[in-house]
Amino acid sequence: MAKRMHATDTINEAVPSETVVDVGYYSPAQRPPPSLPAGYVLHRVTVQPLTNCPFQICLLDVASTGKLPGCDLRRIRESTFIIACADRKLPLADQLSLIDGGVDDVVNGDDADLLLLALRRAELMTARQGVLFRKCRDLATERDNLQAAIDNLPSPIFFKDRAGIYSGCNKAFEAFIGLPASKVRGASVYDVAPEELAKVYQAADEELMQRGGVQIYEAEVCYADGKYRTVTFHKAVTQDPVSGEVNGLAGSMLDITERKRLEEQLKRAAERDALTDAYNRRRFFELADSAEERAKKTSASLSILVLDVDHFKQINDRFGHACGDAALNHIVGLLKNVLQAPHIFARAGGEEFYCLLENCGLDEAFTIAERIREAIETTPHMHGEHLIPMRVSIGGASVADGEKISQTIARADDALYSAKQAGRNRVCMA
Repeated sequence: MAKRMHATDTINEAVPSETVVDVGYYSPAQRPPPSLPAGYVLHRVTVQPLTNCPFQICLLDVASTGKLPGCDLRRIRESTFIIACADRKLPLADQLSLIDGGVDDVVNGDDADLLLLALRRAELMTARQGVLFRKCRDLATERDNLQAAIDNLPSPIFFKDRAGIYSGCNKAFEAFIGLPASKVRGASVYDVAPEELAKVYQAADEELMQRGGVQIYEAEVCYADGKYRTVTFHKAVTQDPVSGEVNGLAGSMLDITERKRLEEQLKRAAERDALTDAYNRRRFFELADSAEERAKKTSASLSILVLDVDHFKQINDRFGHACGDAALNHIVGLLKNVLQAPHIFARAGGEEFYCLLENCGLDEAFTIAERIREAIETTPHMHGEHLIPMRVSIGGASVADGEKISQTIARADDALYSAKQAGRNRVCMA
């Protein structure tokens, strides 16, 4: 015997056997039911419409008219297999009309063989539907669990199909984009991001889906509040489980704006003077080494200037160290105006500065040094109500063949000492 099969957990007054198949029967005209084959037990269903039918198989009496009762049978077909039961063989047109109206099968109830075949077909279909229902339920549970999990993650997560259209996201992505998931799904990057950023995202997505694998890169994004931030995108393609073809991608975003800011601060701290924001001594020698390599390849001239503020201690003693600090920043501003790229300068320490002049011989270096000296002499530092005149002494030298930068600086430093000895506020070249 076949086993009992229930469609839902709806309570029914009849208590069916465990060794038979329970079959519901509804007759709008209260006609007697047909005789069922062995292994099937019939239960009358008296509730109209049939939405409360607790059985997976139900016979619906259509008598000889082939007309359906006034209810929408399609609303219950997912849970109940409906067999229209007539008392004669209906014309094909009537059978098709019944099927179009929502029944699953049509049978002459007086023909025991045809009724048995219809019931067996119904058993097979309901069994298959049960398997599909359980698979769908399991997939839905898995999907809901996955969605709940990613919704609790702080990083924005998104999914796209092969055409680059969003197919899902988590709560963090909703907050980032400023749209609910229902609005994100079906949208493209051009619908949710400024055009200049959308072009970057689209190109990266397409490159990944053509190449496959994983993609990690940094990019700017615009948050819902209009602020631009830097993120790291981590993306990976998704593949069809049967064909193995790429069918989309999954991605996450890690906000690294603060990290980038700290990295920039550390970089500046490593190469900039804290007081004046000029290059520090360490960075000067790194840039000088690079310039020296370029000069060797092109046989270009390279010169060094060493600059020292005259009588700087007097400024500190008379006006205070705050004034002295401001005076050094004043000189840095003047150096920036005189020295244009590729020339650079750095604070070597105290009131001393180094200048590196690329593609510059000794004569041109002297001219630039004089320009610096004159700019500082003719532009006094204003400290409050006090106009503080400033003077500098400068020594210079060109890098000789086979000479190290440190050796050139030593010669320029000697020239600086000569300028000091000669009365200050002057330029001497080695």
